[in-house]
Amino acid sequence: MDERLATAMKDGSFGAGWRPGAAAAGGPARQGRRSFFRRGAAAAAAAVAAYAGREAFGAGTNPNYLPSLYRGQNALEFQAIRTHENAHVTFLVNALGTYARPKPTFVNLVQPNLLAFAQTSKALENTGVGAYLGAAPVIYSRDYLAAAGSIMTIEARHAGYLDVLLNEIMTTNVYGDEQSFEMALSIEQVVDLAGPFIADLNGGPPLTFSTTPSPSNDVAILNFALALEYLEAEFYNVNVPRFA
Repeated sequence: MDERLATAMKDGSFGAGWRPGAAAAGGPARQGRRSFFRRGAAAAAAAVAAYAGREAFGAGTNPNYLPSLYRGQNALEFQAIRTHENAHVTFLVNALGTYARPKPTFVNLVQPNLLAFAQTSKALENTGVGAYLGAAPVIYSRDYLAAAGSIMTIEARHAGYLDVLLNEIMTTNVYGDEQSFEMALSIEQVVDLAGPFIADLNGGPPLTFSTTPSPSNDVAILNFALALEYLEAEFYNVNVPRFA
């Protein structure tokens, strides 16, 4: 399997024909497919407020202002982030093949102003970084680990840009703590952070995976990551045309 994956990664078709064994969705924090996603707009608003760092420099009372190093640079950056997140979705769907989860139904994605958009972007990107780092130690396939690492580093670049844009130190994590070493997030933490935006998994596997590495558990990990990438991609697809 690893030789075929390595070849596929070189020619750009990574995962297109992969047929692993049945996915294992067991492990910690086992939950039903919908049980912890029935949260309303108030919960989402509270979560965003908790993620938001200090007010962006110069924003004052104008929620549609953000500083920019160069004219039009913020729009270019957000458009690039949107492109990256959609590419991550395509990559993971191709890697999982017929085992890829369906796209969940999302809520609370539309942001009221530019500042809220940037704050929520910062929260999502920092969540993604911590989620990939938390899953990395239990990824069985070295090829999958390398692929996850290549996505995580792009997410980290997004997060650093957004931290600075919002007047935070560039290594500030999702909880607002400046750090020299990235904090890995547990399954429960990721679900708590992303949950307010997910209304229904639409028959997809629960957002969990085992802490015991195995080929089948890699499917659960990739589907866990795919749910987050679907969320990020849809968030930017909705909001980038409005603000960038």
